[in-house]
Amino acid sequence: MKRILIILAAILAVFFLLKSCGENPEKAAKATVEEFIENIRDEEGKEAIKLLYPPFRDALAQDLKIPIELTETKPSELLACVLSSMGENIKKVKVLDVSKIDDKHTEVLVKVIDKQGIEKVFTFIVIKDEKKWKIASISGIR
Repeated sequence: MKRILIILAAILAVFFLLKSCGENPEKAAKATVEEFIENIRDEEGKEAIKLLYPPFRDALAQDLKIPIELTETKPSELLACVLSSMGENIKKVKVLDVSKIDDKHTEVLVKVIDKQGIEKVFTFIVIKDEKKWKIASISGIR
């Protein structure tokens, strides 16, 4: 009986050890980017901005050139509207590559084809912020 308890304890210890090793960073970062793009496609800008790393989100909101007084909305709400409107032109999205930079950063390369057939490639840098992965940078390649 004692031997069975020791074996069960060892199995549980191994299970929790493997579980505590954490998630696959590449898979988690890819899922964040895919969810972000899906939110944009579904015109859910408010959900999309939740996936942005706060300093990056704030920088994007500041780059909007519309005076806030004219729109009477918060910068993040205005950013959500812009993201929502971008989704209607997306036809196809394909993740080309995912590569781990370090324990907290992953690069996701994405190809987007718009409704006019124009292909664009984007690099997403995704950062682990506490327990969640957030998009810290988006840059176009082509």
